[in-house]
Amino acid sequence: MEKIRNAFTPSEKDYDHEVGVEVLPGTEIMRDENGRAVAHLHNEQSGAVLVPQPSENLDDPLNWSPIWKWIVLINQGCFVLISVITNLSLAPLDNIYILLWNKSATHVALLTGATVLSLGYANFIIVPTAELYGRRFVTLVCGLVCLGGDIWQAAAQSYNSFLGARIITGLGAAINESLLPMIITDMFFLHERGKYVGVYFCCYFNGLFLGPIISGGVAQHVSWRWFFWACAIVQGFNVLSLLFLFPETRYTRERQTHLPLDTNTPAASVEESATMKPSTEAAEHMENFDTENGIAVDSSLGRGKPTKAQFKLIQPIDRHAWKTIARHVITPFNLIFFPIIALSIMVMGGAANALLMINLLQSAAFTASPYNFNTGAVGLTNFALVVGGTIALLTAGPVSDWIAKQKTMRNNGIREPEMRLIALAPLIVMTVVSMVIIGVGWDRGWDWRIVVILGFGFLGYVVVALPTVSITYAVDCYKPVSGEIMVIATVCKNTFGFGSTYFANNWAVASGYNPPVMLLMGITAGSALVLLVFFTYFGKTMRRLTKNHKVHSL
Repeated sequence: MEKIRNAFTPSEKDYDHEVGVEVLPGTEIMRDENGRAVAHLHNEQSGAVLVPQPSENLDDPLNWSPIWKWIVLINQGCFVLISVITNLSLAPLDNIYILLWNKSATHVALLTGATVLSLGYANFIIVPTAELYGRRFVTLVCGLVCLGGDIWQAAAQSYNSFLGARIITGLGAAINESLLPMIITDMFFLHERGKYVGVYFCCYFNGLFLGPIISGGVAQHVSWRWFFWACAIVQGFNVLSLLFLFPETRYTRERQTHLPLDTNTPAASVEESATMKPSTEAAEHMENFDTENGIAVDSSLGRGKPTKAQFKLIQPIDRHAWKTIARHVITPFNLIFFPIIALSIMVMGGAANALLMINLLQSAAFTASPYNFNTGAVGLTNFALVVGGTIALLTAGPVSDWIAKQKTMRNNGIREPEMRLIALAPLIVMTVVSMVIIGVGWDRGWDWRIVVILGFGFLGYVVVALPTVSITYAVDCYKPVSGEIMVIATVCKNTFGFGSTYFANNWAVASGYNPPVMLLMGITAGSALVLLVFFTYFGKTMRRLTKNHKVHSL
């Protein structure tokens, strides 16, 4: 079995000509090419080409065994789920706080709005810190902040104290808005990211769905304070689990190059080549890769595991990240002017705020006639959201990945990010149907089974599925700034959500439930429709306009 001794990097024009397609950021060659050896899934010729190409090191998170990847994913997913349940679960408790502290509905809504705002803006600190000091350090610090905030909320004796605790807890929980997508990019290959981004959004939105169910039940049968004491206990166990079972996933890997393979070419002929220059980094990267049947075989793939060094609390500082610290703060604001990212953010933000709007209004809607639900029953209506979100977990990411795979095969092994956008079509229809049922149903007093089972059920599906497809598309196009994409998406989403707490209840009282619900339906379905129709045809043009931007070299 012969080892690769020489690797070369052709010019961009030469490479475009060789593969027969314009290779822009986001375009991936999911096939073997003449003279190039690349690693495949399961080290089999029939397996998908791995993008990015892993190193040969066992501690490379891309090479970790499935068990270790799932250990990391489950621990982080639990952190997301628990912190979201704690922070965004006040809907059934609104009337309790109105009576307890003699505050208006708008003041009580601010308890959620302030948390939402801190959830968004804290990521301007969290993401650069995660790049500098590692994901593990930031996760543990934020976990401890959440734990302290949970205890404070449970013990708060006044409105102002409780509001302060909500803000602090939001600062710690802000990590769940950005870090897990970064970790998914650290550990998983391009062809499987859609599925695992779906896992992230399922954990996030199921936290939103389950929180009101749990808080309403606990408040009705015990007390609202014990809801937060229970959250503190569970959060404490999660912090311990992260301490012992969450290794560092940040990994410095050589920048990817296209690797020609021609083991029959004499060394002298190689050195005399006038059109190709040796790439030392590429040669070193592939030097320990054996080749069988014309493919590169990574003996470490799926067999790796974290080292003791990756469990250290403080990881070595990433000097490159330190030099570009200002970019990590400025870049998110820059990204909002990228059409692909802007529309993807609108889709994600629309879906999340559609759910937030329903949470803000559901207590008033279901406790009034003709429903007359108690606190616990209001919370239980969210079970329909859980069912819809769980179905989305099982279908949305895998279906979009499967669609992209089928289109890639028909496109001669060339994958374009736009290939997954067709998955938005049925989601747009479901968005319109669900929001109409909820808005019109509340105003006209439709049977609760129609509003909850159909309206909430469909909404639960789309609020998980729409962000899964749209954010995966944006990250596919601009991989080096996946963390910054989540930062600006969270800031935009949460800023709008904060504003919603001021107008949602008053607007519903003045004009009925339908107008505010229809506003969010228009934003969500409209932005998804533009993303589907326009970017399916002109997405590559948009990527071409930004191909030389500095974000691709961060």
